[in-house]
Amino acid sequence: MHEFSMVNQIFRKCLEVARQNNAKSLSEINLEIGDFALIVEVYAQQAFNALKKGSIAENAVLNIKRTPGVLYCNSCQQKSEIWFNEEKEKAANEGRLKEYEQYEKAITEESLLKGNPNLGRNLFHCRKCGSSDTNLIEGKGVLIKNIRL
Repeated sequence: MHEFSMVNQIFRKCLEVARQNNAKSLSEINLEIGDFALIVEVYAQQAFNALKKGSIAENAVLNIKRTPGVLYCNSCQQKSEIWFNEEKEKAANEGRLKEYEQYEKAITEESLLKGNPNLGRNLFHCRKCGSSDTNLIEGKGVLIKNIRL
């Protein structure tokens, strides 16, 4: 469950910002999570609920907004917005499910906050021309959009 590790890092960073601003409480954390980070929101919420107990964030809420992946095609130089589950379903219908399972395994082994720019390279097919000469240029990241103190 890579969600706990990710939420722990984010929570610690938010507490650090709260301390730097002499905040007495932290009431809200707003995240944008790329769909290809493969974060299960319910696990992220559970991790957050466990971490906040006994802290200045005891009554805080964690809001998560999902963002799509953006695929860049080296063949036609077009960008397309994609979502992981749609791509995985399409791949399953084409007999390419194993590649997606390998992606899922790799993303849980990578540190999301460090990132791996080559993860997803040539895996997803262009929506415009169908080429697999593609790079996933957005959608694997986690962004602390803002916090409310």
